[in-house]
This record gives sequence, structure tokens and C-alpha cells, in this order.
Amino acid sequence: MIKKLLKRFHGICLYYRFKRLYEKDPRLAAIALYDRIYGNHDKFNIDKPKSLIEKITWLELNTDTSLWTLCADKYRMREYVAKCGLEKHLPKLYGHWDNPNDIDFNQLPDEFVMKANNGCGTVKIIKDKSTINEKRLKKELKRWLKYKFGYMGAQTHYLSIKPCILAEELLHQDDNQKSFSPKSMVDYKVWCINGIPESILVVYGRNDSGYSLDLYDIEWKRINDNLKQNGHFVFHEKEVPKPKCLKKMIEMAKTLSEPFVEVRVDFYIVDENPIVGELTFSTGYGYFTDKYYEYLGRKVDLAKANECDWLTAKHIDRQYRQG
Repeated sequence: MIKKLLKRFHGICLYYRFKRLYEKDPRLAAIALYDRIYGNHDKFNIDKPKSLIEKITWLELNTDTSLWTLCADKYRMREYVAKCGLEKHLPKLYGHWDNPNDIDFNQLPDEFVMKANNGCGTVKIIKDKSTINEKRLKKELKRWLKYKFGYMGAQTHYLSIKPCILAEELLHQDDNQKSFSPKSMVDYKVWCINGIPESILVVYGRNDSGYSLDLYDIEWKRINDNLKQNGHFVFHEKEVPKPKCLKKMIEMAKTLSEPFVEVRVDFYIVDENPIVGELTFSTGYGYFTDKYYEYLGRKVDLAKANECDWLTAKHIDRQYRQG
């Protein structure tokens, strides 16, 4: 309990530190995150970006990210997926609420997933709703909505998301995935550059101490040499089985990534069918080697982005939020 409270206190302190930096100058928040991960912000060049990390930061600060805001919103991104003709590849939606007090658990099925539409890690898996302590759960959901996500690293597009809680279908993966990840869903994260799928990061075996990673090209050739060792995740000698729906997943990623110079499209697989999890534009860093980040960065064509100063982008996002 004490460990949990200390972790929460540490998170709150980080939140306000990055909030102050962002409000002073978003660049400072971006530099601070890079320094926190790599310990050497002198290598971080926002003005003349080369690596994927630098180019994502440049895009955050210099372009219209209003469509990023829409697609990073775990609730409203469903509109975008539907407009792309892929609505049947979304989990069932049971409801969404601006205020957790409005949730009527009697209207929900026995099992479901509850999540905040913004942020990272704000997910609750409910396998038996009869075990829920409603008062305690609603208190946790309110805490999720209290703090804006996006100050850390100057992830501007997240700050424009109107927060809410949603409940979705609890997915159950196929038996062949359970064979190597029995207790958690397998994530297939497809990196797309200029609308073209580049590689697939596979995340599985999640637990309290970390998770396992694997990296493949779009032909399912293992390219783990591009992953960077980290105490929070592990690699295995045994390869992840090639999905039978790989071709379909790649085609869906192409469709969803078409308007963007870079985005990661995340999938689950259920009954050999790709299910869209989310679209991510500014993922956490540190997974890849410097060489691979530079390789991906060379492929990102900033000339295809609509340049504007960050204040203009913030104004555009405000208009979206009001709309």
C-alpha cells in the first residue's frame, strides 16, 4: 500500500514539474523528457530534427495536430476508423461518460474493459462485475480524469482531448497467442511512415514487473537487433508466430495511416481477425537503438506536414475541443 502511494505521489510531482515547463515553453518539456530517458539532452536537436524522436517533437510543436487529437482520443478515434470503412474491426462500445458518477453498472455486461480516452495506462479490466467496489472504482476513474495527459514531452495533441471514461468489450485472444502470452493480450504495433507500414513491434506477457518485446518487418522477418535492452522488458529466443491475418493487418494499417507522416497503429487479434486498439503519434521512447530511430527519422518527410507555429496549432486544437 505504501509503495503504491509513493508511486502515485511521484507521478503527481512529475506531472506538475512537466506542466510548469510546458506552460513556460513547450520545448523545455520536450527536452526534459528526452533528458529523463537518455540522460543527454545535448544530443536532442528540435530545430534540425533527424531522428524519429526529434521529428515527432518537431511535428508536435510546428504543425496542426488537430487530427492527431481526434485519432489519439480512444473514444472519438472510433469515428475516424468508421470513416475509413473499418468499423467492424473495433471492439464493441458499451458506453461513455464525462462524469463517472453517471455510470450505471447494472447496464453493463458481466465483463468489460473500462478506460480513460486520453493518457496511458488508465485501463481497468473487469472480468466479473459482481466483485466491483463501485465507490472505490468511481473514485479511481475521477482521479484519471483530474490530470491532463500531454505535458510530459510536450505531447500537445493530448492536451486538447476532452477527457471521458468509456467501457468496451473485453477481448479474448486466440489459443495460439495464449500459448506464449497466457495472461495478457498480445499487442501488434505497426509503425507507419508516410502512410507505409515499416515494422511491427509485438508486446506480450505483460505483468507487474514488465513485458516481452519482439520486432519484425512487414514480411515477418525478425529484426530484434534494432531493439534496445532495458530492465523493464525482455527478449526471447523463440519467435512470435506469424499472424494468419498479417496481410489484412498491414492493409488496414495503410488505410488508417494514410493522412499522417508518422503514426503507430495498434492491433489485437481475435478469431484470426485484426481489431484496432488505438492510434499513437508520440509513443514512449527507449525501445529502439539510436541507429534505428535515425533510420526511421530519415523516412519521415516533414515537407508533407502542414507547418504552423505551436500557438496556431494550440488555437486550432481549441477550436476542435469546442466543436
